[in-house]
Amino acid sequence: MTAVPAVTRFLRAGIRRHGKPQLSLSQLRVLYFLRRRSQASLSEVADYLDVTRPTMSAMVERLVQRGLVNRISDPVERRRIILTLTAEGTAEMERVYDATLQTVAHRLEGLSESQLQQVRAGLEILSSIFEEPEEQG
Repeated sequence: MTAVPAVTRFLRAGIRRHGKPQLSLSQLRVLYFLRRRSQASLSEVADYLDVTRPTMSAMVERLVQRGLVNRISDPVERRRIILTLTAEGTAEMERVYDATLQTVAHRLEGLSESQLQQVRAGLEILSSIFEEPEEQG
C-alpha cells in the first residue's frame, strides 16, 4: 500500500511536467481515456474520472476550445455526446505519454537485469488482476 501512492505521485509529477502549459492532470486523464476508448460518451469519461457530468462537460468544453477533443451528438441517440481526440489531441497525448515513459525508464536504468525482470513480472501480475477490460465499440 505504500508503493502504489509513491509510484502514482512520481507518474503524476512527470505527466504535469511534460503537459502543455495550463493543461491539468484531469484534462490529461481525459485525453488518455479517449486515446484508449475512442468515441466514448461524456458520461463514460465522467465516470472514469469520478466527476459529475456538468463538471466533465465544462472540462471537455475547454479541451474542445483548445482543439484537442471533438464533441458530436450521437446520430442514433440524440442525448448522447460522443467524444474523440483530434489529431492535435492524439499528438499531445502521445508526446506526454512518451516523455513520461522516458522519465520512468531513466528512474529504472540503475536496476540489474534480474531486478528489471522481477519488476516486469510483478507489474504483469498486478495488471492482470486489476486492469479494466477494454470496451468494444
